[in-house]
Amino acid sequence: MTNTLTILAGGGPLPALLAAAAQAKGWQVQAVVFNGQPQPQAFPNTVAVHPFALGQVGHILAHLKASHTTHVALAGNLDKPSILSLKPDVVGLKLMARALVKHDDALLRSVTDFLAEQGFTLVGVADLIPDLLAPVGPLAKARPNTADLEDIVLGRTTLAILGDLDIGQSCIVHNGAVLGVEAVEGTDALIERCAPLRGSEQGGVLIKRAKMLQTELADMPFVGPTTMKLLAHSRYRGLVVQAGKTLLLDSAAMVSLANQHQLFLECDG
Repeated sequence: MTNTLTILAGGGPLPALLAAAAQAKGWQVQAVVFNGQPQPQAFPNTVAVHPFALGQVGHILAHLKASHTTHVALAGNLDKPSILSLKPDVVGLKLMARALVKHDDALLRSVTDFLAEQGFTLVGVADLIPDLLAPVGPLAKARPNTADLEDIVLGRTTLAILGDLDIGQSCIVHNGAVLGVEAVEGTDALIERCAPLRGSEQGGVLIKRAKMLQTELADMPFVGPTTMKLLAHSRYRGLVVQAGKTLLLDSAAMVSLANQHQLFLECDG
């Protein structure tokens, strides 16, 4: 039997990359997108796209079963709607109640557990495109200096504490001070927001790590060339990501940009 993958897709390039990888394995692929939410970049023409309201879990589940879906992937970013704006159906209400708290991690785990209970096999980026996972070690020519290394340690400690509170995956540290932590605005906005806080100085390190309880089946941290361009434009020192837990979208372009602008790009454990 041919595997049929349904991608529950948010915005960005990742859903289309997953679709192409699954099709290369001979799988049939379709996508579910959500009304009023960020939309993914263009899928291959052979991928059917079906729009649904975000809270209509029962309707989406019926569609998955009717289309003989065998595998499900969650990929792409969604805006965080208020609980009132979701307007969930009966199945959606039951799913939300299972989360117990309104944190991303709890809700995403409830979604993946629910889908598995319905008989679907959950797949993640590591299953279909393992080459996107950050390897261990430095990737660019520039290396962090002693002050940078101290800032990196502080950033890792900060994210370890904040991860339990579901307050984002990134922070920026400069000269021993945490300039900002990622909230709902995302990493790119964090980079731009923190740059003026250094005054006229050059410096600052962006540290990005997965949250402790985060499922690898959804919402994995990712960075790409846009991240490096923003760091270069705002005169930061470099970027540190978690190896094996962070996705590098177009790593060759990231390394090229890092070398062009003397930024370090480190992947630690």
